[in-house]
Amino acid sequence: MSSQRRIWKQRDLLASELSEASTTAACVETTSVETIAAEHKVPQWVAALLCQRAKRYELNSYEGVAAFLKPSLKLLPNPFLLQDMELAAERVVRAVTDQDKVMVFGDYDVDGTVGSAILRLFFRVFGMEPIIYQPDRKKEGYGLNSGAIRLAAEKGIRLMIAVDCGITSCEEALVAKELGVDLIICDHHEPKEELPQAFAVLDHKRKDDESGIDNLCGAGVAFYLALAVRKVLRDRGYFTDTGIQEPDLRDMLDLVAIATIADMVPLVKENRILAKIGLKKLRQNPSLGVRLLCEVSGVDPKDVQTYHVGFLIGPRINASGRLGSANLAMELLSATDEDRAREIAREIDSINKERIEIQNEIVEAAARECEQVLEAKGLDFPALVIGKPGWHEGVIGIVASRMVELFHRPVIVCAFSESLKEPGKGSVRSVGSIDVLACLEECADLLIGFGGHKAAAGITIARENYEAFQERFADVVGKAVEALTRPRQKLLERMLYVDLDISGQDLSFKDIHALEQLGPFGIGNPEPVFTVRGYTVKWKRVLKEKHLKLSVSSSGTSDYEALWFSAKHGFELSEGENVDIAFSPKISEFRGRKSIEFRVKDLSTTV
Repeated sequence: MSSQRRIWKQRDLLASELSEASTTAACVETTSVETIAAEHKVPQWVAALLCQRAKRYELNSYEGVAAFLKPSLKLLPNPFLLQDMELAAERVVRAVTDQDKVMVFGDYDVDGTVGSAILRLFFRVFGMEPIIYQPDRKKEGYGLNSGAIRLAAEKGIRLMIAVDCGITSCEEALVAKELGVDLIICDHHEPKEELPQAFAVLDHKRKDDESGIDNLCGAGVAFYLALAVRKVLRDRGYFTDTGIQEPDLRDMLDLVAIATIADMVPLVKENRILAKIGLKKLRQNPSLGVRLLCEVSGVDPKDVQTYHVGFLIGPRINASGRLGSANLAMELLSATDEDRAREIAREIDSINKERIEIQNEIVEAAARECEQVLEAKGLDFPALVIGKPGWHEGVIGIVASRMVELFHRPVIVCAFSESLKEPGKGSVRSVGSIDVLACLEECADLLIGFGGHKAAAGITIARENYEAFQERFADVVGKAVEALTRPRQKLLERMLYVDLDISGQDLSFKDIHALEQLGPFGIGNPEPVFTVRGYTVKWKRVLKEKHLKLSVSSSGTSDYEALWFSAKHGFELSEGENVDIAFSPKISEFRGRKSIEFRVKDLSTTV
């Protein structure tokens, strides 16, 4: 095999700059790696990693390091810092004291579904049962719609809260205003130049928002609204006067953690606090719906990590909205009856199995189409826009993400109906620092509509504009690539970012637990990848014809098992051969026996 199949690149600082005696003045003032290791009882290499990532974590003092290693809810920013929060909290307080009818309009993905469940549980504390409206993905599409607002008005509802949507719904906000429905928007998507004329707009991406809060998911914004409302009620003596028990919002943190992780917002600052403490709550005392989701996912709650949320729990919540009704998952997450909850969990699991079958079929077809485009256009063609009639709209986002993994460039996957008159829906995914939302802006005349983030978006497109859009989008992305410092070929190369070389380090369970203090890992706080060089292969096994398992060791270290799921190469390795390994260390348990395992990201023979 070749000496290296991917380019291994240092993620931030060079490991040599982080020796035991080094000072990380730029990140943590004069605190050295050695001092952090001693004070916090962590290995030198874990302290070095912490310093290496200090800028990302916004750590600029020893106290900041201490707070990072032991996060607390007390460190969450005041929810009233958000623009319009006082207005929103006052309106909800009035609804609670007057026992108004309330409608919660939640997006059909995991973020909107969890946010809706959080508000449903919150209002139930006050003896209220809000109407939860989640749109039908196929019939109504994404976002707030006038039909739901008119329905609310007909039912005598005077307060509607939109979760994970609404920031671009200017027309719909006007409809709400005309019909006398007070609309509160809890969103985190990018606003346009004009904000909706809603009663209150909670979105930290507003240009006039100076809260310093910048990465909450939609459910996180809804949770902050609940925090603010509770604070107002508490200060006014509501709970004392009424005898209603003040809600312990920590009980909802497992839900907040699921939405935060599954919606792929950066796990830094307040998001990291919510995710870390929320995962702890999930492991120790999960809510009924979450416990049953874990059960059908085949995972013990006490073992849940970000991986399980992102790839097992989150997709099951999403499957409900992708192939059926999102209300099914929302009902599970806010359930109180175990028999009914178990029934829903099994139904959702069945829907998810159907989703996987549909998804896998489309992934194969999409990969073939991408390969055909690259064969015709060249391997450095900067963006792929593919689509077919009959592809299921509910899974194209997942398919687009898989295509990005395979082909490492921005991808749009479109779903069309058999009718030429019906517009298509597309999911957009980016790579690197390419801002796909800005690229779509330059193609706006070819689209019926679009919206989303810099890294992910959705489009609606007329069939007759599809081919012109394919060319235009690729051209725009190509220019965006050329504007970067790296040439196009370099951007399209598959990089593996590594953190530190820890060759010769004998790892212990205590070391791995110390490393876990820097988690949870995910977007914005990537899972650390380490390298060891010149390790000898003692034995090798191929599992299920696609996974690779090795036993490796080096002079002065223990033997370690290394497991590479869906290995890209290495099957021809021989016993006694020396290899360099890029990996993340894990504690593995099999038949009650625990061991430290290298989860391989890549490997190469030692030259």
